[in-house]
Amino acid sequence: MSLTLEHVSRVVDGQIWIDDANLRFEAGSFNVLLGRTLSGKTSLMRLMAGLDKPDSGCILMNGVDVTQKPVRLRNVSMVYQQFINYPTMTVFENIASPLRQAGVSQE
Repeated sequence: MSLTLEHVSRVVDGQIWIDDANLRFEAGSFNVLLGRTLSGKTSLMRLMAGLDKPDSGCILMNGVDVTQKPVRLRNVSMVYQQFINYPTMTVFENIASPLRQAGVSQE
């Protein structure tokens, strides 16, 4: 799956959190977001996953605009560094949870 952000911006409480971001992640590639604390890594991930919506710009998956699609239709998951997803589950269970919901076999 390719993922593209085109001119994506996000403003929260009058403060610019993401400003005109343009990114492209190619299918099959390995990508890392690096930056200092509060540099916008989590904000970008939340936009890509559909947990937040950009104030401007668009997000494309395989060339299809998914900016307004709900999170459950995006086929993207994320696990936070500090486990806040499902704190009672193990790391494996947290990662496996969306795969189980999608009906992916255990193999």
